[in-house]
Amino acid sequence: MVRRTYAPRGKTPIVEAWHRKGRISAISAVTVSPVRRRPNLVFRLLGDDANAHGEDTVAFLAQLRGEIKGPMTVLWDQSRIHERSVVVKAYLARHP
Repeated sequence: MVRRTYAPRGKTPIVEAWHRKGRISAISAVTVSPVRRRPNLVFRLLGDDANAHGEDTVAFLAQLRGEIKGPMTVLWDQSRIHERSVVVKAYLARHP
């Protein structure tokens, strides 16, 4: 990383640089109402540079269950959070 400074000539500048990736993680779902037949996007943003864990997935599923009345079908992507997390498996066992 190259930075320009205004240090006096001959003095080695010490530049403190804090470089973040600027990454935002999100958990989302596309829902389609069987009555209105219109798509909707439900999402939850996680903290800066945070990775999604099983607890985040369960919290999102609980939020989604509160917003959608009646049965729902969940289609997962290929993330390992869904298939290996004990917390997610336990939540899905309680809410088939």
